[in-house]
Amino acid sequence: MPRPDPPRIAPAARRTVLASFLGSTFEWFDFGLYGTTAALVFGHVFFPAQSSAIGSLLALTTTAVGFFARPIGGLVFGHFGDRVGRKKLLILTMLLMGIPTFVIGLLPGYATIGAAAPVILLFLRVLQGIGLGGEYAGAALATIESVPKERRGFFGSIPQLGNPVGGIFSSGLVLLCTWLSSDTQYEDWVWRLPFLLSGILLVYTLVVRTRLAESVDFTRLQKRRGVAKAPLITLLRNHWAPLLLALGARAADAITGNVVGPVVTAYIVTYLHRSDSIGIVGTMIPSIICLPLMLYLGRVGDRYGVRRTFVWSVLSMAVTTFPLFALLQTGTLLWMVLGITLFRLCNSAQFAVQSTFLAELFPTEVRYTAVSFVYQVGSILGGLTPPVAYAMLVASDGSPWWLALAVVVSVLFSAACAAVIGLRISRADRRTTDGPSTDGADLAERTTRA
Repeated sequence: MPRPDPPRIAPAARRTVLASFLGSTFEWFDFGLYGTTAALVFGHVFFPAQSSAIGSLLALTTTAVGFFARPIGGLVFGHFGDRVGRKKLLILTMLLMGIPTFVIGLLPGYATIGAAAPVILLFLRVLQGIGLGGEYAGAALATIESVPKERRGFFGSIPQLGNPVGGIFSSGLVLLCTWLSSDTQYEDWVWRLPFLLSGILLVYTLVVRTRLAESVDFTRLQKRRGVAKAPLITLLRNHWAPLLLALGARAADAITGNVVGPVVTAYIVTYLHRSDSIGIVGTMIPSIICLPLMLYLGRVGDRYGVRRTFVWSVLSMAVTTFPLFALLQTGTLLWMVLGITLFRLCNSAQFAVQSTFLAELFPTEVRYTAVSFVYQVGSILGGLTPPVAYAMLVASDGSPWWLALAVVVSVLFSAACAAVIGLRISRADRRTTDGPSTDGADLAERTTRA
């Protein structure tokens, strides 16, 4: 018997998907641009009094500050997102990301204004972090809550594409700037151009996002007057078990995404003494390849379950961690790029279904708060990763194997947490007579009850 056609998507939902994708792309462009540029030149521009290795460590520490600010944005925007809706908050998150990014392009370095330069840089990075803290859950949920449940895996992967697409744009601009200028020119002023060009993207994306429609699920919640007065308290009181497990499941992405990003780039430059463009190319190639892969895995999640797809994708990162560093140490461009590409593709695989995996664990009235809490508290691990991982490299005189082992352990822990979530829900299903449901509220109730 042929499979029935999937439910059609309403025009308003399609506009929501587009607006969420463009906004997510812009936000990740801003955040990725900072991380890449910090690894390449911020040590020289804002911390010139330090040695090369220590300057890179301090620059990566400013990257970490943005991650620590993200939980603040997640909690604040999550609260109001669950209270007044998804749409209104997403415009503000974009402004908090876009304006600081543009200003960084105008910020004088240490040689011009002294210690005020890194202080202002840190402040702007905090604003970026707060903006992105509210963006992730809002963009994902605006899409997921506006499409039929049978297609949430696929359409939920589309806002996730904003991460690699934003990375392609940011890395591409940085790579172009490094190719068209000398090292001295790039460190002096050319690095600023991508930050200034982000102003154009900000204006365009804001225009699109103002047309974003409120999500279907939240509109229904408002009609039945089910909006929670204190979403965070409700979340902690009634859904603490799936919340803790989701935090553990999210940890691997927070750690691995930052190891294979700024840490690997800094490792290539400082310890392998190779061109910084290797790390950038190694970012762009998998970012392009992963686009159809993520959409395909979204469909796989709809067919076989997003939790199962998520668990196997997380485990794939454990398999490719040691090969990543082994291939980097060959010093051969082809093998180095291959190692980065394989690892990044595995990371993208779990990221494709991550938002849908998290969203289905919690009911609508606390979903924005819950997903933001999980994602942004997990970002604290991501913020710690660059300086801690780089410090491990410094302590081991550039040997990457202890770092690789730590990554594998974190990945296995996350896979175990995600698997336990599935086991708890399966046990709850066996206690009911109606069988499993894909409704987020029902999943949350069954997980807590188990």
